[in-house]
Amino acid sequence: MIYNKPRDFSWRLLPSLKPSSEKENKKTRSKSPDNLINETNTAEKYPAFQKNVDIILDGKPTFVKNLEVDENTIIDLTAMPVIEGIPILRFPDEPYKPSEEKPFVELVPVKAQEKPQKKLKAKEKKKEKSKNKPSHILKAASFFILLYLGTFIAFMIPLRPTYSESEKRELSKFPEFSFEALASGDYFDDISSWFSDTFPFRDSLTKIDSRIKELHGINTVVIHGEIDSGDEIPDAPLDAPPEVTESVDKNDAPPPVVTEPIKNEPETDENTQAEPTENNEGANVPTQALDAIIVAGDSAYEYYSFSTSLATRFINSVNAIDGKAKPQNNVYSMVIPTSIDITLNDTIRKDVNSSDQKKALEFFNGSTKNAIAIDSIFNTLRVHRNEYIYFRTDHHWTALGAYYAYCDFCKAKGITPIPLSDYEKVSYKDFTGTFYTGAGQSTTLEENADQVDTYTPFNNAECTITKPNGSVEKWSVIADVTDYASTMKYLTFIGGDNPLTTIKNTDKPNGEVCVVIKDSYGNAFVPFLIPHYSTIYVIDPRHYTNSLEDFASDKKIDDVIFISNISTTRNEIFISAMEKLVK
Repeated sequence: MIYNKPRDFSWRLLPSLKPSSEKENKKTRSKSPDNLINETNTAEKYPAFQKNVDIILDGKPTFVKNLEVDENTIIDLTAMPVIEGIPILRFPDEPYKPSEEKPFVELVPVKAQEKPQKKLKAKEKKKEKSKNKPSHILKAASFFILLYLGTFIAFMIPLRPTYSESEKRELSKFPEFSFEALASGDYFDDISSWFSDTFPFRDSLTKIDSRIKELHGINTVVIHGEIDSGDEIPDAPLDAPPEVTESVDKNDAPPPVVTEPIKNEPETDENTQAEPTENNEGANVPTQALDAIIVAGDSAYEYYSFSTSLATRFINSVNAIDGKAKPQNNVYSMVIPTSIDITLNDTIRKDVNSSDQKKALEFFNGSTKNAIAIDSIFNTLRVHRNEYIYFRTDHHWTALGAYYAYCDFCKAKGITPIPLSDYEKVSYKDFTGTFYTGAGQSTTLEENADQVDTYTPFNNAECTITKPNGSVEKWSVIADVTDYASTMKYLTFIGGDNPLTTIKNTDKPNGEVCVVIKDSYGNAFVPFLIPHYSTIYVIDPRHYTNSLEDFASDKKIDDVIFISNISTTRNEIFISAMEKLVK
């Protein structure tokens, strides 16, 4: 880099450099600048000016016309001509220029001066940081305090929920210690499950998480949960079912009645009835989580995955009912399809990896022994698929869907179904069920909440429920759930899931007696049976602790009706309960 003019340089003050004495200054005044430049012993005569000299050309301070240096070089020409004790800088064709403030200066390339400035800025920043150190320490301390406080709260058992109102299920419990569980690793696995399932403010945080995910864009089809492709469905039943001697010839049965047209969105009936307070006790029961859920448009649907091993156990438990209950007439088996194969748009359905329910039902019905398998329900519901036969936000069918299945039952039994117009219709708005909670309290489903329609029997019916604790309480076949939580309105039907429910039709004291063994799909179905029986016993095997054989021993049972949805056929909790019931 070539520096020719003063503009290429900047002045740096060197206050530490002073002449050695006043005497030296006087000597310099007597000499001309030019003579000083030409003297070879300048450095010897002016020792004070040798201090901090970085560059000495030819052993003496010398003016140069062109000086080639690199940009990091600092040129310190402190030994130079002096006028009246003031060092000056002289360039060719430039007059002598005394320093304005202090007598000693150095000539530095402009770019070389930037580096010290940067260092100065760095030092200033360090000073600022050191000033801010207390605030950084305070922030770090606050973070760790909040972290440890959050951890402490998270482990506080009293703050951890035991029941999820939105999911309507008991959450995992803290495991009891045992050396066997410790050795197998199950103890710590169970602690991990408890910790993840019962974190404080669970329902609220789940809802917030769902809202955040919904901000990721517009999605008309959203899948929640893990998809299980399921096993291959057998083409043939387990065994060819033997003929049932007491079965009714379906060709002789009267056809189902034709009811008034019903719109896809049912009308609201403002009539309500006074009922007992909300019954939540039956809701706190062992349950099995739903499979993956697909939200398409304004409705949700549950995936169905066929399980060969569980299906075999399910069929065997249903086939054992006849030998244990010993009914006077028949055992009827009703396995109900879910909405994904009935109401989901066919274009979407063909791309959904869910087991074929129609083929699965053919397998279940074909494998049924000692019972009348009502195999027409799938086709019946498909005919009415554009009606409001399944909820949008819940895995259950509506009372209307249950009514169409009731008509098929009547055909199989050889009786005439009661027209739907003979019932009093009562509706309850703003129902958000298991799909709503299973989809993380989806905004889409919340904005398309369901309406629960009920059809109150015209008969004088007395209903009692036996709770899990053994107490017996009077209830209503159709309860007023106006003030129930939005997720609990399906409890309107026979008080929900209880070990035993007894319904007596006082208008028909000498009629037949039936036992209904059911999952929650049966709740909406049972009220339609009341006109045909004098007594209806309803057993939920998940909560009933006695055997079916003991229950039926002192009761003259005419019919046994088994009813469940197809998802129950791969629900190990329900199947294990059924095996215990019919053992």
